[in-house]
Amino acid sequence: MRNRNFSWLRLCTGLIFGLPYICIAQSNDIEMNVKFHPVSKYVPPLDSAAKTGSSRLIETAFSAHFGLYQKIDTTNGRLKLLNGAVFGKHTALSNTGFNEQVLPEDLYSVSAAVSFYSVLNRKWAYTLFLNSALNSDFLSVDYNDVFLTGGIQFIRNFSPKLRLGFGIIIHNNLGKPMFWPGLSVYWRFGGRFNFDIRVPDEGQGLAYTVAAGYQYNDRLRFAFAFKPQNISYDVKMRKAINNRLMNFWQLPFELSGTYTKGHFGYTANLGFSALRSFAYAEKDLRNMFTKYPYHGLNANLTFGAGVRYTF
Repeated sequence: MRNRNFSWLRLCTGLIFGLPYICIAQSNDIEMNVKFHPVSKYVPPLDSAAKTGSSRLIETAFSAHFGLYQKIDTTNGRLKLLNGAVFGKHTALSNTGFNEQVLPEDLYSVSAAVSFYSVLNRKWAYTLFLNSALNSDFLSVDYNDVFLTGGIQFIRNFSPKLRLGFGIIIHNNLGKPMFWPGLSVYWRFGGRFNFDIRVPDEGQGLAYTVAAGYQYNDRLRFAFAFKPQNISYDVKMRKAINNRLMNFWQLPFELSGTYTKGHFGYTANLGFSALRSFAYAEKDLRNMFTKYPYHGLNANLTFGAGVRYTF
């Protein structure tokens, strides 16, 4: 009998690794970012015996965006766009001083996304999106390592400086489809300022952005952002913990500056991570409200840099 789970795994991984070759002829931009989290003390669950240890994180992320299709109806000005994107992220944890293994050493996320945008009339538009991700420590890989997220959002354009979007997100983080509200707000005011909310934001897992920006001149802009992110991984711990689903939460605040010259954009950021927690659970919707112990790392500063090439 054919293994149905394996067929789905091949389909999703084929989408992840095949999409760049499909749309490479219509590339838009490529970006690389590195973020460094200094050594932080381990915070054990409240009801556990005291454990010692500390961990240092280095996150390396890659993204690329591709235009796949564009159509403009000259009779009514309606626009249709089909875009693709790929994302990759490696989180390396240097763990020292633990008396048992509670944190993984390496986490990987590779994903591909497609989105369709269509203008309905002068005031309304909508967008559809789908993201297929392989989130794993690669110690053991099967269909449980595949995470899907999709949704629809309707966008109301009040003016060229103000738009509001609302919709719904569907994801399978617990093995079955789950629904989540979606929201986007963009407001440009005072000539140089803007306010931006994206729920969800692009990238790995369920990412959110609440940001205020300032355009200093044509080349230099600054932003202060709150960027919560939850990524679910399928992991196989060598010791102590048997549950394979690991939810990794981060609550970072970041101040960033971006300088653009020609095709290149350079970004530097300084941030503060108020929370980094790891919870091991069962990938089953029946356990949605089950309380699992959280393993955390102390709040700490973060430093990052990135470069983007647009063409």
